[in-house]
Amino acid sequence: MSKKELAMELFDAGYNCAQAVLLAFSDDLDLSPTQAAKIALPFGGGMGQLREVCGALSGAFMVLGLRDSASAPPVSAEKAECYTKVREMAETFRLANGSILCRELLAQSRKDKPKNCRELVGNTAEQLDHFIQKNKS
Repeated sequence: MSKKELAMELFDAGYNCAQAVLLAFSDDLDLSPTQAAKIALPFGGGMGQLREVCGALSGAFMVLGLRDSASAPPVSAEKAECYTKVREMAETFRLANGSILCRELLAQSRKDKPKNCRELVGNTAEQLDHFIQKNKS
């Protein structure tokens, strides 16, 4: 099953957008499903339903952080590399969807672009999977 299909299935099962994306990658991160679900819970609905940064994208950012952080606390080079990847992923998402903000994405879905959260979750997981493959170290 692809990451896209898995994320959409998790969303259909009741996980929020951030949880669905993080859970789709949790096996790759040595992260238990319970831990992933707990970590990502507050990020659904654009951060606790505040409609800020899309929860699916926030889940993708968590995946990038968990993949790239080797030391605790992270050294400056690790932070810089992770932040660069986050900005690149955000730009990929924005170009594909028109915004990174939940409120704007939801408004678009009501207007001219029939897009829903389930689709965004699946597409984000797919974009992230491609992004990871392209940026393998």
